[in-house]
Amino acid sequence: MFRNTTFTAESDRLRYALSCAKEPWLLNRYLEYSLNQEYIRKQDSISTISYIARNVVGQSLVWDFIQSRWETLFNKFGSSFFLFSHIIDNVSERFASESELRQLEQFRKDNEHIGFGMAAPTISLALERTRSNIKWVNKNKQEVLKWFQRASE
Repeated sequence: MFRNTTFTAESDRLRYALSCAKEPWLLNRYLEYSLNQEYIRKQDSISTISYIARNVVGQSLVWDFIQSRWETLFNKFGSSFFLFSHIIDNVSERFASESELRQLEQFRKDNEHIGFGMAAPTISLALERTRSNIKWVNKNKQEVLKWFQRASE
């Protein structure tokens, strides 16, 4: 349906609506479609991936997708493509664990030879934000847990 519309705003709404699916297999298929111009126009690919990254279910799927497909994405869209920053920002905004921090650090290390183009500052900011989120969780976890326990009594 979104492929047949001639209105950009309608296409955007439909692509966003598809990103709200809760089934991982559908979101993974949608991610694959984002790289296929028969399904998603090249200029809409990155925004489609970003939409999926905003989905609670889709966030980890997009992170896995980015990690495994960074070179493909980077080669397809080019180093100057500013929307890479949006993907990195959207996928990492809820990172708050040591495991996610290690994954992000490893992602940067593994892809140094490819580069990050305009997303390079966003990678650094994502690392900084993740460290900050970890500190916040460590500092406030027990207090928040107590609040939930009191509220549910």
